[in-house]
Formats: sequence, structure tokens, C-alpha cells
Amino acid sequence: MSRRALSAAALPGVAVALAALAGWVPQARDIPAYFVPLREHTARVLKGEASPFWNEQVGCGEPLFANPQSALLYPPAWLALLLPPATAVGVEVGLHLALLGVGTAWLARRLGAAGWWAAAAGLGAVSAGPVMDSAGVLNNLTALTWLPWAWEAALAGALKRCAAFSALAFFAGEPQLAALGAVVSLLLAPARRTAQGVLLAGGIIAVQAIPFAFWVAGGDRGAAMGVEEAARGGLPAALLPALAFPGAGTGGGGFLFVVHPTLPLWVLLGVALALARAGPARRLALATLAGVAAAALASTPAGEGAWTAVTLGLLRYPARLLLPAAVMGAAAAVVALGRVRWRMGVSLALAMGLATIGVLAAGAAAGTVVQAVAAGLATASPWGAAAATAGSLALAAQQGTALALGPPLEAPVPCLEAQQAASRVYLVEPSRVMLAWVAEDPLRRTRALGLGYHPLQDGRRVARTFAPLASADLAAHLRQADRGPAGRWWLDSLAADAVVSVQPIAGLPVVCRGGGLVVSANPQAWPHFAVVAGMPPPGANPVPAGELLHHGGGGSYHRWTVRVDNESALLLRLDTPDRGWRYRVDGQRVSPLRGAGILQGVPVPPGEHVVEARHRPPGLGVGAGITLVALLVMASPVRRSRRRSGGETCGWKRAQGSAASSGGGGGHGESGEHPFLSLGVCGAGLPAGVGARPRPAGG
Repeated sequence: MSRRALSAAALPGVAVALAALAGWVPQARDIPAYFVPLREHTARVLKGEASPFWNEQVGCGEPLFANPQSALLYPPAWLALLLPPATAVGVEVGLHLALLGVGTAWLARRLGAAGWWAAAAGLGAVSAGPVMDSAGVLNNLTALTWLPWAWEAALAGALKRCAAFSALAFFAGEPQLAALGAVVSLLLAPARRTAQGVLLAGGIIAVQAIPFAFWVAGGDRGAAMGVEEAARGGLPAALLPALAFPGAGTGGGGFLFVVHPTLPLWVLLGVALALARAGPARRLALATLAGVAAAALASTPAGEGAWTAVTLGLLRYPARLLLPAAVMGAAAAVVALGRVRWRMGVSLALAMGLATIGVLAAGAAAGTVVQAVAAGLATASPWGAAAATAGSLALAAQQGTALALGPPLEAPVPCLEAQQAASRVYLVEPSRVMLAWVAEDPLRRTRALGLGYHPLQDGRRVARTFAPLASADLAAHLRQADRGPAGRWWLDSLAADAVVSVQPIAGLPVVCRGGGLVVSANPQAWPHFAVVAGMPPPGANPVPAGELLHHGGGGSYHRWTVRVDNESALLLRLDTPDRGWRYRVDGQRVSPLRGAGILQGVPVPPGEHVVEARHRPPGLGVGAGITLVALLVMASPVRRSRRRSGGETCGWKRAQGSAASSGGGGGHGESGEHPFLSLGVCGAGLPAGVGARPRPAGG
């Protein structure tokens, strides 16, 4: 593939990265409130300024390393060490859009697309509305980026490359997409080396995946959350026309995980044509349709229950399936369209028919006509690849507004000092009134309320979490506290001595009011740590049984000096319980007692004692050992597979020899060298034509 074709596939991403460096950064959806603060905190961890294991500022404390979204093991997220956080995230978005475009182009080339058709596949994937939307939920874009690279490696039989790219998809922060990518790899290239590559990837990620599994096991995910919440964020039936025609359909007013579902129309046409072909392209086309169908069915009453049952309530936002569907569809489409040689009259008639259908479906006139013409001309030689490229660029320009590029916004937080002085801040349960207030100025008001991970930037300690999952104990505690006056005991036992709302709260004195925000004091809040006679049951206040003389440390290590006056007592701690905490009293290991919600206590005998608590993610040691073995396997030499007839090295090396000997134009003289060739080699036993350098379309 020529450098010009690769450059074209990377063009939208490069443009976004350059815009970020120039001061125009993406501010879509969760980026300002969630990922920018998280990347800033990750940089502090890497500098040694914060604990890598435990985040004590959000959600009454929650795991950090066990949360893949922290991206502690994902090198592209380390850009925040070098650049301002908002700029770093903008460059990260652009980098991944560029890598996604190039990766899809390589996948298409492996399937048999040549030259500019492969570049058109990359542009088609990047310009798709679901992919543009995924930038606002950054971990989805970063994980999606590596899937086409892993699929290409699976088709090539490149065990190590398949393992490396599959592992990167997990470390990028979205385990659901990483797992889906592994399944598609096995379906696309059902061979022993593919299975070995997926297993090796599992070994590489074990150091974080095992702690993550423990976190999920203690979290609020699962069928218990209810069908409505577990299947939330599907693709409404009313939006199905928008898959093909920009502006068609309506969202129905509910929550939309994918706001812009439109794919390039030529991709949908090519997917339909690919169904008639045999081989991997047909399997990708079928997987594309399966992803779209599952995303749509999950939004129906019957489909919600089926989705929850099949996924056990662990996988949310079914419309997420549209992301890999867009990539798979683009790669499969160019293989089919590259072999179509229809007459110009037939192609123009097809374009007119598609435009008419789109207009009748209430699609935006200009965008619909452009997509219809591009789809029609994509079937006409020799203009097919150029037409597909033009259609993708037009859609990218239209749907690129989903990135919400703009200068970073520095918004002051009303009543910040009052919140920082609090032991913990309780945000009242978000209501329609609060959400309507936020909608008037989302960037400023989400920060004012401390939504997302904003508290990591300004030092607030908050009771709620907006992480991908919460501790089941914390979730249960907050449900009780959210009952208002009836849940007062639960509010007090959160150690929340400040309450934030957009309206005054009866019975609580207002300590600060500004910018539409009201901060009230909660004088009945329990102390964060206290020496008490026993574990207080719901409704009962703790009974003092000594004194907390000193407290030091923070993050994943705490040290208390206590004096116990009674025969026995507990050091009561009001933080989210986690299996990773280990307690010692005067150096001797002790087991904590559990109370209601987040209450936990460490038994302490009479007298003066030192109590220590240290957190290590459960399964970290076992996971690290497995990862070490997997990395040793990755570093070990690999025997090159050779064909019995001629002893040629398979895969990309053979492709290089073919390219060098052909020397001609039209794609035959292009270099077959893969940018990640050193990570592995291809295997034997693949279907004819899959492991070798693809032929140009029609050749």
C-alpha cells in the first residue's frame, strides 16, 4: 500500500491532533468531566505523587489500578506527562483516529482490497458516526482502535501481533470491546494460532484483568441492577433510518449511547454485496449485520430481557456494538465493491434510487444526496475508490461536529473552599431539576457539582462515583441516603459533613451559595475515623470508647494511633470496603468487621495501639506472575513457518518478495511490509489467499 493511501486513511486523525496542539481540543460528552481529570490524575500517579492502587477522593474511595479506564498501563495515555491534560487528550483522540484509519486499511488490504480501496476503508471507518461519537467516551475509541490491527494479525496467522493488539485493546480501557474483538478474531480466522494469540493476550493483561475481575465481582453490575438499566443505551428502532441517511429518524427522547449512528452509505451497500462472497469478507459482513441487529433488538421490550440474560447484566450500552460494526463493515465493503464493474448508467440509476429513498425517509437533503451519489459511483470503475473516499470525507466533515472542538474552558467552582474544607461532600441524588440546570451550561455546571472525576482536579472528596461501576456496598448505602429525611442515618454515616444541591435543603444550614449552587452543612455527620464500643446498627449512633490520637498517610496506606478505654473497641472507618485492604494492629494481622453499607471496623484491644491499613488489588500478585510468563513468551524466538513446496517464509515476508519481483503499478509494486512486522509472523493452514499478499481488485 502506498504512503499516500496510508496518509489519506490517517488524515482525519492527524487533523484532530494538530487542532489540539493549536488549542482546539475535543470537548464532547465525557471528555471534560471524566477523561481530562482522569488523565491528569494518571500523570500524577506516574510521577509518584498519588497512589496507583486506591483513589480516595471519589466514591468514598475506589480502586484505581483495577479500573482499566485509569489507563495506567496504556502508553498513549501518558501524553499527559508531557502536555496539558486537555491538549493531551485531544492529541490522544487524533492519534487513535489516525491509527484506526490505518489499521482498517491494513485489514482491508489483508482481505484483498488494493491501493486506494484500502484507504477508502480506513476513511469509511473513521467517518462513521458511531466512531466519531466514541471519541467523547474516550476509552471506547482507544480500545476500538486496536481491533482491526488484531483482526488483520489473526488473518495473517501472526500469533504475537494478534496477542499484542488484543492486549492493547484491554489496556486502552474498554474490556467489553476487547473481549468482542477477541471473539471476532476467532470467528474471522478460526485457527490454532488465533486461539493461541488470544490466550497469550489474556496472559499479558492478567496483571490488570484479574484485579478488574475482583472489582466487578464486588460491584453493582449484574442482573440485580434491573433489565432497564442493564440494557440501557440501545439503538432505538426510530433511529434505524439514520444508519444510512444523515438526519433521518429520531432518538425518541431516551438516553442514546450513539447519538450519530450514520455510516457511509457505500459501506452499507458494500456489506450487502459482500454477503454474496465467500471467505473472511463475508464473515465480517455477517458480523456487521449481527452487531447492528443486536444493538437494535436490545432496545425492544423483549430484546432488553434477552440482552440482560445473555450478558448476565454485565455489559451495558448495546449500541456500543455499532463501533466495531462500522470498522468491520468498511473493511468488508471495499472487498466487494472493488470487484464490481457496473456500467455508469446503472450506477447513476442506483444513486438516484438511493437518494429518493433517503429523502422520503426524511434524511437531510444535501447529506443524503452526497452519500447516495458516492454509493452509486462506488460501483462504477474506475471511479469507485475515489467516490467512496469523497463520500467518507463529506460525512466526516458533517459528523466531525460530534467532537465539539474548542478552546479549553477554565471554569471556577462556586463555593469550592467550603467543599474542600469538608471531610466528604454528598451530592444529592441528581433530579430532573438538577439535570435541567446542568443542561443550560454543561461544561461549567458539571464541574460545579463535581460530576465525573472533576474532584481529582480540585481536591474535593465526594461520596458518589461516576466510574463504570460502583461498589455494591456503596451503591446500597447511597440508595438509602438518597431517601431524604428517611435516610438521614445513612447520610450521617457517610461522613459527609457538606451537602451540595441546587436548592436549599430543609433542616440543613446553608454555608455557601453561589452560581446556582447551594452548599449546606451536615452537623450530625459522623467522623471519618473514630474509636467506638461496637459496630452501630442502622438507626443507632456510635458510642465512643477511646480516642483517635493520630492519623497519617492516605491513598493506599493509612496509619492510626488510637487509645482504647473499654475492654474492647473498634476503629470505625467510613470508606468503601474492598477485599484488597489488609489491616494490622501493632504489626499483627487482623480481620475487619463489616457493618451496614460502607461501615467497617478494626478490632482493637484496650490501651494505646498502632493500626495500619494497606491496599493491594486482589489478584495482583497472581496476575503479575501470569503476565511475566506471557511477556517471556512474547520475547522468545519464533520459528518461521515455511511452505513445503518452496520453503518460502509465509505472510508479509512472502508479500515483500512478491512486491519486489512484480515491480509494476496498480498495487503490484507496493511494499508488503507491515508496520508491526517485528511482533510476529504468520502461520500455516489458512485459507488460500488469506495469508499471502492480496491481489488488487479484479486482478
